[in-house]
Amino acid sequence: MIPVGLLTLVLLVSAWPTGTAAIPDDSPRFDAGMSLYRANDCSGALLQFEASKTAGEDVPVRSFYEGVCLAKQSEWSHAEERLAPYAANHPRDARAWYWLAQSQLYQKNFASARESMLKALNLDGKSVEAQRGLGEIELELRNYDGAYHAWIQANKLDPTDARTTYYLGRLFFEAEFLDVAASWFRQTLKLAPSHFAAMTYLAMCAERLDMESTAVALYRSAIRESKQQGKPFPWAYTGLAKLLRQLGSDQEALAILQEAEKVCPEAHLLTVLGQLLASANQGAKAESVLRRAIEMDDSIPDAHYRLALLLGASGRGPEAQAEMRRFQQAKDAEERNKAKIQAIRKNG
Repeated sequence: MIPVGLLTLVLLVSAWPTGTAAIPDDSPRFDAGMSLYRANDCSGALLQFEASKTAGEDVPVRSFYEGVCLAKQSEWSHAEERLAPYAANHPRDARAWYWLAQSQLYQKNFASARESMLKALNLDGKSVEAQRGLGEIELELRNYDGAYHAWIQANKLDPTDARTTYYLGRLFFEAEFLDVAASWFRQTLKLAPSHFAAMTYLAMCAERLDMESTAVALYRSAIRESKQQGKPFPWAYTGLAKLLRQLGSDQEALAILQEAEKVCPEAHLLTVLGQLLASANQGAKAESVLRRAIEMDDSIPDAHYRLALLLGASGRGPEAQAEMRRFQQAKDAEERNKAKIQAIRKNG
């Protein structure tokens, strides 16, 4: 399963409608910061907000906008420092709870994020942003049924939101409802034609439905689009390389993975690269790449398995056996998660 964390490589944090608390008339530095905030210049806005604070301007809402700016810059812990006290002092502000939940989500404080997002939804149950965010959190908590219901509700609130249709497609893909998943991904691409993650997943659906030429074309489009956006997407590279290898194009597959290793290294990608290097009798390089993959993410069964085979082939029996035990542990955990996610078939 593709981790939800990878979505942060694809999706921007969404803005919530602004402007609730009254702002004093005599706060020129804060006003300057808000002008920059509205122009999406968060760095400049933060400088003006700091100047406002230094000048003693009495603007209680300032900490909220500081927190939002910091969240938009992915400075999640600093964002939480501003947003947590603001939300506590303004418990009826749905925006504050939403942004606090976002900052907690991306720090992997999932239980706290869920509590904050539910508070946002209790105050504004028609918020697509909060419903979609709740789905992200439920997914991280392995509550797949909860994620499904949150995203279905978000889709009902706004059928034109491409992020929600993408999330639903991904969830159905993981549950092996390929036709349903493909439908959601096609809907995503109608709404957002340059959504390279949806292209990648649609390619995976096509591949599993024995439509190899369609899959290859989609993978190539996803790689091209992600590079054009300055966000090379490792899953598109990985999917294309694996399919090319199945079609007998090992050299092209290796070249694709080596390019990806430079521009978007990721644990699953490195696992496939390590396997391909091992099959090309480049054992030392393969071992190094596989160890990097495990260092990035030790939950990938195949990384442990391939490393165990390499260690065994080089006469390091005890190390190989230890790695094989890690493989089995990771495999068992993967199977447990797979059983949970397939429960959404009941909702299909």
